[in-house]
Amino acid sequence: MASAFRPLLLFLLLLPLSVTANLHKSKTLLKSSLFSSTTTSHLNDTPPTTYFEVTKPIRLPKTQPCVYPILHHDFGYTYGKPPVLAEYIPPSHCPSHDFSKIVLEWSATCKGRQFDRIFGIWLGGVEILRSCTAEPRATGIVWSVKKDITRYYSLLVKNQTQSLAVYLANLVDRTYTGVYHVNITAYYYPAEKKFNDFESNLENLASGYGSRADLILPISRNFPLNDGLWFEIENSTDTEGKEIKIPQSVFRAVLELYVSFHESDEFWYGNPPNDYLLAHNLTDTAGNGPFREVVVTLDGNVIGAIWPFTMVYTGGINPLLWRPISGIGSFDLPSYDIEITPFLGNMLDGKTHTLQFHVTNALNVWYIDANLHLWLDGKNTYTEGSFFSIRSISSTGWVKSSHGKITTKAIQKFSYANSMVMGNNGNVQMVNQEIRFDDSVQVKKPYAFSKENKSLKRFLIDLYSNDMDQGNRTYLSVANVMLGFNENKFGVRGAGFRMPVSSLENLQNGQGIKVVKNKLLVSGVGCTQQKYKCEGNKFCYFRNISSSNYTILNDEVGNACN
Repeated sequence: MASAFRPLLLFLLLLPLSVTANLHKSKTLLKSSLFSSTTTSHLNDTPPTTYFEVTKPIRLPKTQPCVYPILHHDFGYTYGKPPVLAEYIPPSHCPSHDFSKIVLEWSATCKGRQFDRIFGIWLGGVEILRSCTAEPRATGIVWSVKKDITRYYSLLVKNQTQSLAVYLANLVDRTYTGVYHVNITAYYYPAEKKFNDFESNLENLASGYGSRADLILPISRNFPLNDGLWFEIENSTDTEGKEIKIPQSVFRAVLELYVSFHESDEFWYGNPPNDYLLAHNLTDTAGNGPFREVVVTLDGNVIGAIWPFTMVYTGGINPLLWRPISGIGSFDLPSYDIEITPFLGNMLDGKTHTLQFHVTNALNVWYIDANLHLWLDGKNTYTEGSFFSIRSISSTGWVKSSHGKITTKAIQKFSYANSMVMGNNGNVQMVNQEIRFDDSVQVKKPYAFSKENKSLKRFLIDLYSNDMDQGNRTYLSVANVMLGFNENKFGVRGAGFRMPVSSLENLQNGQGIKVVKNKLLVSGVGCTQQKYKCEGNKFCYFRNISSSNYTILNDEVGNACN
């Protein structure tokens, strides 16, 4: 198949490597018969294509897991309907109820024609997975997402019946024919004494008092509703959130945020300023500029922020780029942690407090919710704390518990650069953006050296696109994409001793051409290359893979990094 498109691909590779035509025109529906026979017998004989996101395998203990099927459902006419619910109770058939690892698996099939659809899974109102569906083809697709959910341990083993909610807004009609057939399964791995999970122990290095929270509170919407449990941020002045009351025995608190962006802000990193749109009479194009910041407040005071990774969904820019290799983070959207322990002095009064979110420069719509992870003092009913100061997003405070007086300092540092070139009434666009998002947590206990964890993140996106009108309601779109997610974690001990913990380098490049008629993608070619490398604590995984239009061209996998 690759040789059949060689002249077109050669033309594509000669284009500038840095471009997306008007990004906001690029959401097109793939014609289900593209690159496959339309005869019924051929469609029935062709096996479904397996889609996947390149990521490291989950490190598992040697014990055999207890398998727990939670939900089977066909998501068809679910747009504007309540989430699908299933009763969840901890598995009783396991020989041991002490688990070292718990893994959630989403597996799905689909055949026909459908847009990409965002979905979420919540347990007791706590979001445990946010993801995007793969876009199907006429011969069918299959994909799965496996996620380590051990950090939600206290929620997963709670000895009571809870509701597991899944919201996937799908629409089925004469045009959108794809139904998502879904199975959700959990795997519980009994504890193995010698099992050493270096990632879950990362928090231990700094805190010294356990990596799993004792209680997790949902900062999400309540039932009844005909949507996801996420809050919807519709503009730059919109603020959403929830009132909470925490136990008075808390001595550590971490807020985990889930964030995704859609509709007018799906390609926010390519949104031009409003004055440019007015000057060029581009009133049908999203604006507000290419900068977004998710801000978190407690009782109206800023306690943290995130600058989100510029994820591209499975139908974004050119759908053929993500078949079968999905975009970075599209099947398992990243969540973001904010250490709010320094603010416990303001929250341990037994009163109700308000956590809220807003998004700088936001357009409709952002989906945001959060999980508040709390560590409880098992010996004292009450802890006490005090908040010292906040400088920019640097906060310090102490909490006194049975562990002694623990002083925590949390710092978030950000840097941002975005360059954008537009031409031909917005049909030619070049975007280059880099976000640096660093955070550190320093913990000082009595009569002990201070311990500090640092995470240094770097998000990259480089786009070129050009839309060319071909007449007869048809246009040709050319797009080159570079997407990167890099992170280094390390600990600082005592008088500045630096100890590497893990590193991740994840880089994708894609080149594509598509012909769109009447909003249907009728032909095209997409090529994707990706290099993934993760190291840490005698663990290494790398993968070098490339594809072109559903076909894997090269795939190297290894466990020894240089």
